[in-house]
Amino acid sequence: MQLRRLYPTKWLSDKLGISVATIERLRAAGSSDIPPHIVIGNGSIRYADLDVEQWLQSRLQPPPPSMNPPTEAEAGDA
Repeated sequence: MQLRRLYPTKWLSDKLGISVATIERLRAAGSSDIPPHIVIGNGSIRYADLDVEQWLQSRLQPPPPSMNPPTEAEAGDA
């Protein structure tokens, strides 16, 4: 089992490039547009680094077809 480091909302804000207020608003709305959070103690919110990385990976989009290099078959046709 990998050790999960826990970080505050400000860390997530810096990582995603969105404001803390936006993260808090999305979290309160139950949005899936931010990674899952962990509540510790009396409402202290934290984000696990591994959870955030998995969430980011799940949201990766493939590049547009024009950005993909040609396959060997396509390159041979040129």
